Amino acid sequence: MRPPIILMIESNGEAVELARFALWRSNFHCVLQWYDEADAAIDGLLHRHRLDDARLPDLILLDPGMMENNGVDFILAMKAGRDTRSIPVVVFPDSDYPPEMPDLLEAGASAYLLKPETAPQYMQAVVECAQRWARPRRRRSGSGAARRKPPTSA
Repeated sequence: MRPPIILMIESNGEAVELARFALWRSNFHCVLQWYDEADAAIDGLLHRHRLDDARLPDLILLDPGMMENNGVDFILAMKAGRDTRSIPVVVFPDSDYPPEMPDLLEAGASAYLLKPETAPQYMQAVVECAQRWARPRRRRSGSGAARRKPPTSA
């Protein structure tokens, strides 16, 4: 089985590297991808189906502080997409962000988790979130997308 893909939409590269280290240290085998711009993430996710070998993430960790409308538009776009609607989106804002935003949960976010302020607590939160939400999803096979074994020579 292929490892799950976790996508972070985060403007802080150090936070991404700390998450990558936490997952590696906990022996949580996954692929960690990163976008530092929400618009690029939306475009990449909603148009990824055109690529044959592209896999969608199994979990999205979203920092809404870097987005207009606090990430509501991003979540609505993901939930409107046929291939992206089942991807869990965990809102993961900085600890100084406003308290839980009901609009984000109503839009379809799976959870709202404030980033802890210390590195060890942050690392633990990332690992626990990945363990809870990052389950590999079955790949949809479109028409003609099934892989065939090459013919064997006799």
